[in-house]
Amino acid sequence: MHFDPETMMIVTLVIASLVLVFHAGDRVFPLVAVVAAGLEALIAFRLITLSSPRFQIHSILAAILVVAGAVCWVRSATKPTITAATIVVLLGAFQLLHALHL
Repeated sequence: MHFDPETMMIVTLVIASLVLVFHAGDRVFPLVAVVAAGLEALIAFRLITLSSPRFQIHSILAAILVVAGAVCWVRSATKPTITAATIVVLLGAFQLLHALHL
């Protein structure tokens, strides 16, 4: 299997989101991040296809990751959750900028 930088970024997002789920007290936003990162992983590995004529799915998932990661970062108190939330926010923001062609 060949890993390109985009695939590595998505796998990193999934792992960071899982860290948030297992270490966070409130699990609503970490679960949202896991679902968004999981959908991105399934799309990247071509296990599912999602398309919408009105919206870009990649930009929506990236925006969800940024918001969920930011909320988790604000609520974090331990080093693992702060680090994982920072990774989710930064990689989600990078994906959002790339999806919007900025």
